Amino acid sequence: MPDNRARKVEAVRRRSSPRGVPAHGSPGGLADFAVVGIGASAGGLDASRKLISALPNNNGMAFILIQHLDPTHESMMVDLLAGHTPMTVRQATDGMPIEPDHLYVIPPGTYLAVRNATLHLSKPHARHGARLPFDFLLHSLAAECGARAICVILSGSGADGSLGLKAVKENEGIVIAQDPDEAAYDGMPRSAIMSGAVDLVLPVAKIPEALVKYSRGIARSRRQSGVALGTVHAWLPEIIDLVRTKTAYDFTLYKQGTLQRRIERRMAMATIEADGTDRYLEMLRNDAKELDLLAKDLLINVTQLLP
Repeated sequence: MPDNRARKVEAVRRRSSPRGVPAHGSPGGLADFAVVGIGASAGGLDASRKLISALPNNNGMAFILIQHLDPTHESMMVDLLAGHTPMTVRQATDGMPIEPDHLYVIPPGTYLAVRNATLHLSKPHARHGARLPFDFLLHSLAAECGARAICVILSGSGADGSLGLKAVKENEGIVIAQDPDEAAYDGMPRSAIMSGAVDLVLPVAKIPEALVKYSRGIARSRRQSGVALGTVHAWLPEIIDLVRTKTAYDFTLYKQGTLQRRIERRMAMATIEADGTDRYLEMLRNDAKELDLLAKDLLINVTQLLP
């Protein structure tokens, strides 16, 4: 078993080494790939196994698992998960760099944050009472990664993640919750959904496809950022007018730059290329659900959009 794990680690290292640059792509931060924060508690181990088992090889994303653990016992999470994925699975240490095709697991009794393309461990703020390590991670993930931050909330009791997910959404990232009817414990996903900021509610088996779809859409958007801004800007008046006439919301006076980024985000989720704004406008004309989702995205923290 140790030999197999060593070969797995070496294979991942060989796949990433030809780039000739650090995995984060730039000295200052995570520039080239999506980072997925996964939050889970009771029943979360089984859900996490199913999720990572269904991910495609070489998916190009990094994953950080915040599983509520007994702080007085050593974690077995790495051993319990490593056999279910070709990704490298590691328990997080302070200062560890974040790389694609890696899964990082929080150690017991710590808080975990993302800063300058590395993982940072700290002691929980409260020695007693409620600890919210997933909220703690999500706030840092949103600030560090912006649109490349992905929040996934799996089975668990309590409400951890329901505050931090709003930061992810406000910074153009995406929020996915496991279908509460499927979850062994529905507290965390239901609390997340009640926040009004969840983009997708899916059974675990369908979450990997959504992750890959969004990650690829964001990557295309980044590669074609100049084209995207130009085409969205050209169609922006028509899109905003359609939202105004077909919904109860008028965004005419809000900042165009922020509106454009929110529209790009929705296009990425719909797997529409950066130069396909005309097709997205046609989708909005014919799909009332997508129009409503766009309006809700534009509403997030609207005070930041005012001139």
